[in-house]
Amino acid sequence: MRFRMVCISSAILAAALASAGEMPNLAANPGFEAAAAESTLPAQWSGDTNVYSRDATVARSGEASLKFQNADAGRYVLCGQPIELEAGARYEISAWVKTENIEGNESGATLCIEYRNQEGQYLGGAYPAGITGTRDWTLVQGVTQRIPEEKTGPCSLACYVRQGMTGTAWWDDVSVRRFREDPLSTVLKSPNYRNEITRDGPRDVVVFVELNLRDYGLELDDVALRYAAYPEGADQPVLSEQMDVIRTPSFDISLRGRKFDEGANRIEVALVEKSTGETLAAETLRVTRLAERATRTVDIDEHNRLVVDGRPFFPLGMYWSGISQEQLDLYADSAFNCLMPYGMPTQEQMDMAQARGLKVIYSVKDIYHDTTYCPDFITSRDDETPFIRGKVEAFREHPALLAWYLNDELPLSMLDRLAARRELLEELDPGHPTWVVLYQVDEVRQYLPSFHAIGTDPYPIPARPVALAGQWTRKTVDGVCGARPVWMVPQVFNWANYKKTPEEKAQHRAPTLDEMRSMAWQCIAEGANGLVFYSWFDLHKDAATPFDDQWARVKQVAAGIAALTPVLLSVEEVPAIRTSDEPWLNWTVKKHEGTVYLIAVNNAPEKHVAAFSLPKKARKALDVATGEEWPLPDRRNLELQFDPLEVHVVALHGMERAWGVGFTLNLDVDL
Repeated sequence: MRFRMVCISSAILAAALASAGEMPNLAANPGFEAAAAESTLPAQWSGDTNVYSRDATVARSGEASLKFQNADAGRYVLCGQPIELEAGARYEISAWVKTENIEGNESGATLCIEYRNQEGQYLGGAYPAGITGTRDWTLVQGVTQRIPEEKTGPCSLACYVRQGMTGTAWWDDVSVRRFREDPLSTVLKSPNYRNEITRDGPRDVVVFVELNLRDYGLELDDVALRYAAYPEGADQPVLSEQMDVIRTPSFDISLRGRKFDEGANRIEVALVEKSTGETLAAETLRVTRLAERATRTVDIDEHNRLVVDGRPFFPLGMYWSGISQEQLDLYADSAFNCLMPYGMPTQEQMDMAQARGLKVIYSVKDIYHDTTYCPDFITSRDDETPFIRGKVEAFREHPALLAWYLNDELPLSMLDRLAARRELLEELDPGHPTWVVLYQVDEVRQYLPSFHAIGTDPYPIPARPVALAGQWTRKTVDGVCGARPVWMVPQVFNWANYKKTPEEKAQHRAPTLDEMRSMAWQCIAEGANGLVFYSWFDLHKDAATPFDDQWARVKQVAAGIAALTPVLLSVEEVPAIRTSDEPWLNWTVKKHEGTVYLIAVNNAPEKHVAAFSLPKKARKALDVATGEEWPLPDRRNLELQFDPLEVHVVALHGMERAWGVGFTLNLDVDL
């Protein structure tokens, strides 16, 4: 858990205010008080007057709001205005939203901001999750990434209801303000699970430090970093250091684990302005030293691997809705080893999964009062903890339980509640980790206090490039500084399942075998420690793709991954193979029992060639799937040819002297 205190020195306060709330609101007519002269819309807002209007009978503050009313799910229009944004800056956007019968398969009434280059090409935007159903005034907010430096074109702010939805909504008190990141950010990299160290390891406590000085008019030479470790409640540190020379804005600091007292400890990290000695910002992290490592049924080791009953485990599963015996029998006849059912399984259903050798990620992700999918029996926040406690006490000893699913894309504005839920699960069940999944891939770092393992869910087919799977995995791994397990959620479903009209459905399709295989292996190549595909129930719902056909393809992808899990779970030190960075290529290197494996994925729909340079001579290079031998000029260079979206796993024999000709798993692999 990370506790944060940020203070800004008086020397830079005038030049750089710390909070977005102190910055001017860039939205014009944000409360919709002014009416347009010759329109039913608010002044300075433009949109379809058949859908949007100024409403002087409903308001959160002032005397008016913006109203959306639409009964046609096929009509998708926004109400917006141009807005000036500064390249290199970040912005917080927010609005209060009220809804009445907003229905459909999307996330509801919200707002967004978008930015483009001079040619009008889309560069990015921020799209907070919206409000559905019937809700009183609710704050919707989000934060942009830094506006690209090449931003020279128009930017826009819009209030809207997501595509394919109907009903009535109102907006009030819209805000767009410059957002200044905290000048200091820290992540506890090691220990990576439950903040626990023992005399057996890890040897060092490692903290990642990132400085953001650009928002405050400071340079690295202007600041120093102080850090110290204390027994909880003590004022005298057991160790302390100061860095007066900081050469890069991000770096690791290491503190020797043996210096920490047994029990609870805290690490205080402070950013100091050299000229005044004032503390610009400070953060506190917690570490617990135990006499010995706790024995857990399900654990996470220092390599971010899940460990089940003492053995490394690669979660390979799918999202489900409910559980039936007939469907479990069908699913069990595959390489999948777990499932994540939305419907909270009963004792009988957990037993059924266990009997078939399947683990269950148990979902309590909806148990947050006043969220869209919260059950009706949770009538207040006071109902949440007793319900969670009952579920945990019922199933924490069940052998099928793998992890607890705590959050499915809930907004960052709920971070305090999400972090408290993770703490509650840690207290109630010391033996299992928690997992969350986000579409908010650019906000992963901020969500860190709320999970033990994380996934993000890129679903690009058919509208976006297949390469999105690898890009999101890389962002997710980077977001956790490589210090938390990443169980990604690749797409196997047809977006048509979530569209209403025949015209909309006709624009979508299920991903092909090549696309699914490429997306899955992109995730692995970029550092995923597990995969939970979305979704089993969608395979049954797809009217355009027979279940048996798509299930056979999904099974084939899973079987290829499962056959190589000994390689994927290996943590042997790998040689420094090199290749040029290419946007179409995702790759990684593993070594298992002395044999080096190169995993390389073409994420593009075109053919490509990649050349790899080996640090040691290899005797031969065998394609694991085909058994074919790849040429090795000078025994130090390997050239791989890729068909569109093709995956290669190549065993490099003879690179390790201790193994002579090398050792290869006896695999029957069809990737």
